[in-house]
Amino acid sequence: MFKKLFALIVISLGMFTSAMAFNVTFSVDMNGSGLSNVSLNGTFNNWCGGCAIMTDVNGDNKWEITIPLVPGTYEYKFAYDSWAGQENLVSGSTCTITTDGFTNRVITA
Repeated sequence: MFKKLFALIVISLGMFTSAMAFNVTFSVDMNGSGLSNVSLNGTFNNWCGGCAIMTDVNGDNKWEITIPLVPGTYEYKFAYDSWAGQENLVSGSTCTITTDGFTNRVITA
């Protein structure tokens, strides 16, 4: 009986730890763009527009946000003014993926 209980605990812990989120920091350098009100949009927040507003805490025009992510692969893109504009990525560029005609950044966390 002890072996069965131990196996159940190990399996349960394995499932619990694999679903745990950890903090991931995203940053983008907006120097020279003249833009502000930057947001992070992706598959992790249903491309929500203004849900994940980034901050520039030290005024160097490098915007950051830290969000919790569970292990997985995510597409994302930086935008400004709640999707008034977004970065333009070229298909085939490093760390991008093109899905349904849209080229986005990709991260595996």
